[in-house]
Amino acid sequence: MNILLLGANGRTGRELLARALSAGHTVTGLVRAEDRLADVSHRRLHVRVGSPCDPSVLVPLLPGQDVVVSLLGPRLPSKMASAIYPESAAAMVDALQASGVERLLVTSSALLFPPDKLSARVLRRLVPHIVDGARRMEERIRRSSLDWTIARTGFLNNDRATSHRLGVGTLPEGAGSVSRAAVSSFLLQAAEQGSHSQQIVGLCG
Repeated sequence: MNILLLGANGRTGRELLARALSAGHTVTGLVRAEDRLADVSHRRLHVRVGSPCDPSVLVPLLPGQDVVVSLLGPRLPSKMASAIYPESAAAMVDALQASGVERLLVTSSALLFPPDKLSARVLRRLVPHIVDGARRMEERIRRSSLDWTIARTGFLNNDRATSHRLGVGTLPEGAGSVSRAAVSSFLLQAAEQGSHSQQIVGLCG
C-alpha cells in the first residue's frame, strides 16, 4: 500500500512507520520540520514538511495514496494544544474528499467512552480540552462520507508486546494501558484488511 502518515515523528508514529516499511508498504510521512525524521532513511519512505492542519499541504500528497493514518494528538492538555484534534480533522476530511481518497484511520481518546469509574470521571474533569477536542474531531470525521476507523486508546506504554483487547463501540472491562506497538499493529492491520470500517473501537491492555 501507499500510506500517508500524519504524526510520523511521534513515538507511536515511528512504531507504525517501522512496521509499515517492514511489511513492504510505501510511506509518506508528514512532519512539521525537516529534521524531525532525519535519523530514518529508507527507499520507500518519503518525508514531506508542512502542517497537517492545512488542506493545501495535504491535497498534493494524496494522489496515489491508499490510506491516511493520523496519530496526531496534543502533547499537553491545554486548549491550544488540543486544537490539533479538530483542526487536523477538518483539514483531512476536506482534503480527502477533494482528492477521492476514502480510507482514513485516526487515534482518539478513550475518555470519550462513558466513564464507568470515579477515576475516569475525575480524569475527564482534569483534561476537558482533550475531551472536547477529540469529540469535535470525531464528529467531523463521522459526518463525512469517508471510510473511517477511529481507535480510542487510554494511556500508552512502551511495552514491545502487540497483544491487546478490543471492543467495538466500547472499552473492554478492566481496561489498562496499551502499548504503542499494539496500537500501531492494530492500525496497520486494519489498513491492510480494510476492517472496522466506520467503527469506533476501544483498545486496551
